[in-house]
Amino acid sequence: QVGVSAGPECKAALQEITRLVDEQLRSDSHSVKALFGADSLKNDGDFLFLLADAAATTFQYGNPDALCSPLANAKKKGESLVETYAHFVKDYFVKKLGTTVSSYDQEYLKETTPDDSSSRLWWFQVCSEVAYFQVAPKNDSVRSAQVNTRYNLDLCKNVYGEGVYPDVFMTNLYYGGTSIA
Repeated sequence: QVGVSAGPECKAALQEITRLVDEQLRSDSHSVKALFGADSLKNDGDFLFLLADAAATTFQYGNPDALCSPLANAKKKGESLVETYAHFVKDYFVKKLGTTVSSYDQEYLKETTPDDSSSRLWWFQVCSEVAYFQVAPKNDSVRSAQVNTRYNLDLCKNVYGEGVYPDVFMTNLYYGGTSIA
């Protein structure tokens, strides 16, 4: 959906950013994470999920120009799309929207008394009830292919331990999800 909402030019820029970041993670993960102010994220999947969420949130909250205009300008001027996106993530997603990088860190999510517990609570609901895994589709995705079902299931197991698995059938049964009015 992000790709459709972004339009062809912005979607292509996001796909190029994803490809370049995936490459940079293989060669120098610390530097690329530091560029985004996310060098505290040791797990590459956590970092890539942060980057995917930053773009998705922009469209979800109806402000695509905050992302797409700077990317289009950078592309036109031959500037680094990765650096432009890093600036967007730090200034818009983190500073303006108040997102914390730590809320994407599985080690932080393991803490049972974190300063901001909403991320841990949300992930518990995802991991135990709804399986709202925001994975990269197989083709034409703006998300990294590393943000897949395995990443999400591993996150659930790592953060909440064995035995926490989304039981979507029971959630639908309990809340009436099979007969929506």
